[in-house]
Amino acid sequence: MSEQLWSERELNPLRIILDPKNPRIEVPDGANQTVIRRKLIEYGKVISLANSIIDFGGLLPGERIIVCKEGVRYTVLEGNRRVCACQIILDSSLLPQIFRRSIKRATSEVKANIAKIKSEVAPTRDDAEPVITKRHTDVGVVPWNTSAKMRRASRLLEEGYNIDDIAEKLSASKSNIRQAIRDYRLFHYAINLGGWSEKEQEILTDERLKTNPYTRFFNVGGVKEKLGLFFDENDHPQTKHSRELFNKLIKHIACSFLIPIPNNNNKPIANTRTTMDFIFDRFNPDENCVVESDSADKDTDIAQNNSLTQQKKPRRSKPKTASPSIFFENLTCAVSDNRLIGITDEIKDIDIVKMPIAATMLLRGLLESALDYQVRSVKKYGELHKYLFDKSGKSRDVGLSDLIRFCGNKKNNIFISPRVSDALMHSTFSIYKEQLDIIIHGKWAEANTDILLKAANALRPIISFILEGQPQEFQE
Repeated sequence: MSEQLWSERELNPLRIILDPKNPRIEVPDGANQTVIRRKLIEYGKVISLANSIIDFGGLLPGERIIVCKEGVRYTVLEGNRRVCACQIILDSSLLPQIFRRSIKRATSEVKANIAKIKSEVAPTRDDAEPVITKRHTDVGVVPWNTSAKMRRASRLLEEGYNIDDIAEKLSASKSNIRQAIRDYRLFHYAINLGGWSEKEQEILTDERLKTNPYTRFFNVGGVKEKLGLFFDENDHPQTKHSRELFNKLIKHIACSFLIPIPNNNNKPIANTRTTMDFIFDRFNPDENCVVESDSADKDTDIAQNNSLTQQKKPRRSKPKTASPSIFFENLTCAVSDNRLIGITDEIKDIDIVKMPIAATMLLRGLLESALDYQVRSVKKYGELHKYLFDKSGKSRDVGLSDLIRFCGNKKNNIFISPRVSDALMHSTFSIYKEQLDIIIHGKWAEANTDILLKAANALRPIISFILEGQPQEFQE
């Protein structure tokens, strides 16, 4: 931590450098300001922000950016979108021609109001990190998406910080930081393999690309072993197999999960429910990319994948029927929540015959964490606490029963499908929830496999619906 003090300045936006290390965007090393500005305009909703500034007549009171002096000029560390918006308002030549009709005309008064903007000057980037992290975890500030979080952690590691330092700076656990870095590097390993068409490169570098289906696949049981995948001391992906085969497999996986294809309604062939067998059985080392094949057999494969009969063997073999889930063996967590990911990984592998008590605790914890995540994901946690306060007259911790009642009330709009709320309030659901409570709290009932299996059948539809990101119709 620097011993220097923070200061305040009013700076001309046109003389501020947009940050090439901004985690919101991915730009090549040495990218100039034109490239950075265009990326922000394309993916950072800068035009919309600029129009809001013009409508308001300037920046909102109290909206200060954070900068630090690097060399002879100031670089913006927090507020890149605002600075970029002010730049294109003040100098229309900085706005690419294709976007010029999208921005409103600014009066001379508006331009005068943003000719100097109030800035907090951090002694160093290091000093600014904790403040920036807090801003992006507080309500009211546009949060970073998953790619931005992964990129930020990885860049700090590249700059020489160790995992302990990064975890402290970003207010996250070391395991979460390490996973974010590995996910980021697996994604960029695929991009840097080369051989992508111009259109594919555009898709892979789009800041709106959802990378979670791809990165989650590497955590499916057996995938790392198939790839011979491990990570070196700096968390770069390595393989025990030949590098040529490994590279082809990685590209095949990236094609499957990230590149949309016309024969699949312009969606990638694979999603978070796709099995390991489906991906590896389709691999052909002589093909550049799975999406370049255009055969009737491939169309059949896609249809089977989308109908969730995803266990197809090589084309000479008969399809294998997927085994139904007895407990939670086939559960997939497609949401970006580290607690849910951890519980999912454990409950999939637990032996419910040998460890019924632990399995019972995991199941109840999974249900509570899933409902808690759902309330947070729709930004209703404040309403939940208000609901509890109104009911009891005093603040108290949220319990599973509270979550069930709150999520089961259709007026709260917690789920996209009202049928989920109906299922939550059904007597069968309540009975098995109470069974889990009795066992965990050490009352008269003892954990046993029969109760676990019945409870799993009752609770699985709702848990799966939440963890799979609600892409499908709710199936009771």
